[in-house]
Amino acid sequence: MDADLNEAQNQVVFAPKGPILVVAGAGTGKTKTLVHKLAHLVETGISPESILLLTFTRRAAKEMLGRATRILDNRMMAVRGGTFHSFCHFFLRKYANAVSLDSNFTILDEEDTTGFVGMAREQVVTNATKLRFPKKETLAEIFSSCFNLQISLEKYLQKEYPMFLGITKEIQEIKTKFNDLKRKHNALDFDDLLEFTKHLLMSDESIRERMAKTYEYILVDEYQDTNRIQAHIACLLASVHQNILVVGDDAQCIYGFRGANVHNMLDFPKIFPNAQIIQLTENYRSVQPILNLANAVLESSTENYKKKLISSHKAHSQIPFLIQMESLEEEAEWISSKLLELYEEGNSFGEMAVLFRSGYSSHLLEVQCNAKKIPYRKFGGKKFLDLAHIKDMIAYLKVIENPRDILSWNRILLLEDQIGKKYAQVLYKRLESNEYRWKDDSIFFLGLPEKTGLSFSKLMKCLDSVSTMTHTSNQIMETIFTHYLPVLEANYDDFEKRKNDFEALTLLSKQEAKLSDFLSNLILNPVDGKELISATDTNEEYVTLSTIHSAKGLEWKHVFTMQVVEGSLPYHRVRTTEELEEERRLFYVAITRAKKALYLTSPSFTDKNRFTSVSRFLSDLSEKNELIDTLEVNKLESLTPDKTENSVDSRKDPFQNIQNYFLN
Repeated sequence: MDADLNEAQNQVVFAPKGPILVVAGAGTGKTKTLVHKLAHLVETGISPESILLLTFTRRAAKEMLGRATRILDNRMMAVRGGTFHSFCHFFLRKYANAVSLDSNFTILDEEDTTGFVGMAREQVVTNATKLRFPKKETLAEIFSSCFNLQISLEKYLQKEYPMFLGITKEIQEIKTKFNDLKRKHNALDFDDLLEFTKHLLMSDESIRERMAKTYEYILVDEYQDTNRIQAHIACLLASVHQNILVVGDDAQCIYGFRGANVHNMLDFPKIFPNAQIIQLTENYRSVQPILNLANAVLESSTENYKKKLISSHKAHSQIPFLIQMESLEEEAEWISSKLLELYEEGNSFGEMAVLFRSGYSSHLLEVQCNAKKIPYRKFGGKKFLDLAHIKDMIAYLKVIENPRDILSWNRILLLEDQIGKKYAQVLYKRLESNEYRWKDDSIFFLGLPEKTGLSFSKLMKCLDSVSTMTHTSNQIMETIFTHYLPVLEANYDDFEKRKNDFEALTLLSKQEAKLSDFLSNLILNPVDGKELISATDTNEEYVTLSTIHSAKGLEWKHVFTMQVVEGSLPYHRVRTTEELEEERRLFYVAITRAKKALYLTSPSFTDKNRFTSVSRFLSDLSEKNELIDTLEVNKLESLTPDKTENSVDSRKDPFQNIQNYFLN
C-alpha cells in the first residue's frame, strides 16, 4: 500500500484487471489517485505504450504524465495521453480509407467550420428568400449542439430557437449541403472526428480487436463530462479486454448544454455488469460544515451515487451563511463591503471568489468593486461593456448627451435598416453641416432611397423625443430601448438571452438621474477589471468573479455565491427533471469550491422589482435556519445503483452489451 494515499485511493491503485468506476467526490484527490494508478500499472510490468489516457484538455494529460514520471521514471512519457479529439484524429489518420476518407484530410477549426456552413447557407438562402434565416454562426452552433446532445434538429430548435421551427426543412437542407461540402473537400470538423471514429469501431471487428491489442488499458478522466459519443468510443475501445477505468463525479456533471450526460456514470455498471465501483469520499479541501451543506443538497437528488463527503480538516469551523436582502443593489453593496472587510482582516484578495449562475448577474457587483477599488478579474462571460448590444445602447445615449460623437453616430446609423456605410457617412456629414439640428425636411433625404430615409427619420424622431433637460437617465433608457428592441431582434439570433443584460443597465441608470452623470460613472469606473488590475501593483492579487461553470475544478478560502434564488438557481428556463437535477449539481459545485467560509446571498427582489424566494435547493432542506443555514445532515448510506435493475446479462458478449446500451 502507498502511505501517501488513503484506503479508498489505494483500493483504486491496486485494483485488479477489469472495468472500474471511481466515483470521486469533490476535493477527494482523484487526480492524485489516477496518477498513482498510471505509475503502478507501468511499475508492475504493463507496457506504457499499451496504456491510453483520455482527458478533456491536453494540459491535463501532460500534467498527469509529468506527475507520474516524478513518481516512477521517464517510461511514463510513452503513455498515449490526450483528449478524445486528439485520439480520434490519430486513429482516423491511420484508418481513413476504411471510412472513405483520404488520409490527408483537413481538420476544420471553428472559423473554417463556420465558413463551410456559410457556403451551404448561400446555396439555400437567396436574395429572393423573404423569411429570416439564422446567421451562419448560429447554424454552426445548432448543428454541433444537435450532434453532441444526440437530438433531432426539430427538437433542438423547439427548445432553443422556436422562431426558426417554420424553416426546419430548409435548415436541414443547409446541414446536408454542409456535410456534402466537407466530404467534397476531404475535411472533418471536430464533431466528425468523434462520429467517424465511433462508426469505424462499431462496424469493423478486426479494427476493434487491433485497438484492444494496442491499448490494453483505457483510463478516462472527468468521465462525468463525456457526452454519449465519447463514452461510446471509450467503451468500444475496451470491449474486448474490458480493462477500462473511468474517474469522475456524477454530482459535478454540469455541462449538459455541451452534451455531457450524467448517465454515462450512473449506467456504467449496466454496460459492464462486472464493474468494480470505488468511492472516494475523504475531502482534502473544505471544512466539514461546508461539506454538510453539500451532502444535504445532494441528498435531495433523485438519481445519483449516494455518498457522504468527510473532511480531513478536524479543527472547529463556521457553518455557511445565508444572507438575505431586499434588492440586487443591496446584494452587490453587501458583497463588496464584505470583501473589503475580509481584506482588512488580513485575507488576500486572491483567496476570495464570487460565483454566479449567469455572467450578467455580476454587473452591479463589478460597478461596486470598481467604486471601492477592489481589484478583480471576471471569468466565464464577456465584460459588461464589451457586449455588443450594450455598446449599441450606450452609443444611443452618447449621441443624446453629445451630438458631436462621430463614432457613436456611425454605430447607431449602421444599426438601422437600409443604412450602410455609404449612407451613414452621407447622413453624418449632413448632420454635421446642420450643427446637429434635425428637422423633417428635404435636406436630409436628397439622393437617399426611400427606405433609407424612412429608417433615418424613425431614428431621429426617437432621439428627439427625449431631452437631458426634462428626462432622467432611466426615462431616456426606456425610450431608447423601445426603439432598439426590434433592432436587437433583427441583429442577434439569441436576442431573448441578451435582453436580460438591459435589466442590469436599467438598474444602473436609476442610480444617476442625470444622463451625463450616468455615462461618466460608466466611463470613469468601467465595468471591467483589466485596466484597474494593470494600474495596481503587479504583485497585487485579485478577487475572482466567475460563473459556476468556469469555477469547476478551482478552490478559494472564501467563496460567495450570488442570487441563490428561484429563477437563478435553479435557472428560470429549467423545464424538465433532468435540467433541474443539473441545476442542483451546479449548486453543489459552487458550495464545494469553498475551503473555509461560504456566503450565500439571496435578494428578495430581482430585476424590474420581481419578487423571488430563496432557492428550493435550500428551502426544501429539512433542517435550515431562516437567515443562517444550520445543517445537521442525516447519515447517508453509501449506495451504488442497484445492479438488479441492470437489463444486461453479464454473460453476454461485452461488445454486444455496449451496443445494446448505446443504440437502444
